[in-house]
Amino acid sequence: MAGGQEISHEIIVVGLGPGRWDDLTLEAQAVFARASLVICRTLRHPTVVALRRQQPTLVIESFDALYESAESFAELYPRMVEQLFARAAALPEGEPLVYAVPGHPLIAEESVRVLRLRARERGVAVRIVAGLSFIEPVCAALDLDPLERDLQLLDATLLADIPAPELMGALLPTHPVLIAQAYNRRLASGVKLALGELYPDDWQVAVVRSASIPGEEVIERLPLAELDRGEHADHLTTVYVPPLPPLDAVRVPEGLRYIVHRLRAPDGCPWDRQQTHQSLRAFVLEEAYEVAEVLDAWDGSPELAEKLAEELGDLLLQVYLQAEVADQEDLFHIGDVYQAISEKLVRRHPHVFGDVQVKDAAHVVRNWEAIKREERAAKGEEVALESVLRGIPLSAPALYQAYELGRKAAKTGFDWPDTDGALAKVAEEARELAAAADDNERRAELGDLLFALATLARHLHIQPEEALHAANQRFRRRFVAMEQRAQQEGRALATLTLDDWLTWWDAAKRATAEETRQ
Repeated sequence: MAGGQEISHEIIVVGLGPGRWDDLTLEAQAVFARASLVICRTLRHPTVVALRRQQPTLVIESFDALYESAESFAELYPRMVEQLFARAAALPEGEPLVYAVPGHPLIAEESVRVLRLRARERGVAVRIVAGLSFIEPVCAALDLDPLERDLQLLDATLLADIPAPELMGALLPTHPVLIAQAYNRRLASGVKLALGELYPDDWQVAVVRSASIPGEEVIERLPLAELDRGEHADHLTTVYVPPLPPLDAVRVPEGLRYIVHRLRAPDGCPWDRQQTHQSLRAFVLEEAYEVAEVLDAWDGSPELAEKLAEELGDLLLQVYLQAEVADQEDLFHIGDVYQAISEKLVRRHPHVFGDVQVKDAAHVVRNWEAIKREERAAKGEEVALESVLRGIPLSAPALYQAYELGRKAAKTGFDWPDTDGALAKVAEEARELAAAADDNERRAELGDLLFALATLARHLHIQPEEALHAANQRFRRRFVAMEQRAQQEGRALATLTLDDWLTWWDAAKRATAEETRQ
């Protein structure tokens, strides 16, 4: 029994080895000797040529025609497997179907992976007859120990279809890579484009063809950008990509992690080494504000896109610096940061990663808040009375906090019934500020006035932070206009009288207003 179904047919998958008949295992030769039909993934392999000589009457077919008709490799391999099932079912009872693939059936052979995955549910037994893989002869040709260098293996037919974000998780450019099955220019081009996301165009790669085959083995070293130029690729082609030095791995997290670690090392940067979690706090906020500044000006232009990428990098640096400080203090590691956010996103999106159904975005928000409460309860953070004001960061800008505190309190009914009441409260707080007798009282009354203004803004459906930001920008434009006028007239700003200031300010208001309209 397999997967609940009775075994009805058997498919024997035979590894053809790297290309020499002498490398074919004795078990594989015995399987071929008993077979009447062999289906090869491709006939373009030296061992298949030798097999025809050894057994001239053996019927040998292939899937070469499918490579021309299939629109993608994602479609190609399932079609191969379905045809294998059909051919196995058509054979006399008890006779297995022999399927031959280059190298070892379990190494860089996607068709076999799909076959084994689907065979259980179809009630088909799969037996693997091992073969020498392409890895051994390629490593011998390159004088490479795969374990010593932490070698990575990739399939060119899959690599070409991996989106860039996924590629960064599938490939470490600081480790060597062998890429198999780069057997034509189209695949070589896909490999080049994919690797170009992580490696410089002039990074030298090695193209190994016909490894271990006497008189035919060739190693050609060329820049990555030239991988698909000329006839470098055939069915016995493997691409070797040597590891990037950590300082050159600038497009993956490992590169930034290495740089930050070096900065904090004993022989690193004196300034970086003396930083603490607290001393870096101001830089975290500063970089976040600079990201926000780009977003405020966002128009989708290439210039702002480039600027946003730069500012996000500055913000990311702060994450890595905080993690490196924590790692050196034996508190946590950057992996804990990745884990915390990844697990949180999965937990709070059960409608994506689970079987929960949602109706709309508002439903998602309600689920999110409910899951947050469950998480706090699981951590023992639940208290008898949970304030409705929870969730407003104490380190957020004060004006933002004032707006959010009022907004959340208003949900309980603690609010002015209309805008007139909020406006009257502003006037009241202004009078109390005017009547304040000392600095402490004035500070308290000014705070109350600002809070009342935030409440009024909420009633007017205006974000006070945005309104003040716009006012700041207007002030900046007008004052710069006055500075430019002073320079043009050869006057120092400090020499202006109050009447001059008022006159120039009105002129700057008119000038900048016209520029804004244009």
